Amino acid sequence: MLSCEKFMNAVVLLAMVAIGDWGTTLDKGSCCGGTYNNFDLHAQEVVGTLMDIQAGTAVKPKAVLGHGDSFYWTGIDSLESRDSRFAVTYEGRYNGDNIRNVPWVNVMGNHDYGGANYVCNVGDSLVRCNSTAEMLQGLENKFRYQADYTSPNDNRWSLEDRFYVRRIEDAATGVSIDIFNVDMNDADVAGSHGVCC
Repeated sequence: MLSCEKFMNAVVLLAMVAIGDWGTTLDKGSCCGGTYNNFDLHAQEVVGTLMDIQAGTAVKPKAVLGHGDSFYWTGIDSLESRDSRFAVTYEGRYNGDNIRNVPWVNVMGNHDYGGANYVCNVGDSLVRCNSTAEMLQGLENKFRYQADYTSPNDNRWSLEDRFYVRRIEDAATGVSIDIFNVDMNDADVAGSHGVCC
């Protein structure tokens, strides 16, 4: 058993950063209206800068845990728009020298799937699905647009599956942590009202 004194003096060996609901829209819009200040309009840039500063002044994180809602409001809407969305919303925001090559371990959020909007598309326009098969394909596409992305920064983006385990390990100490990634957007769990249609 670790005594209180030993706990208070323990050296941090393994650090991670967790972030969710982080992916602003391209126009920095909001669902909620109202008056905004610079912190509201530039929150993602501020958080990215703070993550970079923290990663450079403390124990460098071994991973960033992405809890979903990475691309507001409706996820990535087409394969054609995927790379530009990642460039602006992800690569362009978390690009400081200290955080740029830290791997991200991600899950999908309800807004990544559609956020209660249509999931089928014609080009970049979201449209009502004509059948259950089209809807299921639309949901699969939303997942694949993120899962198949390759980051130019050490391939740091990872979304391996809807349910997966990722082990983060500190080779110098042998300390490891298993991260259980669970997609909670399944209609049986959350209900389709928060995902699509």
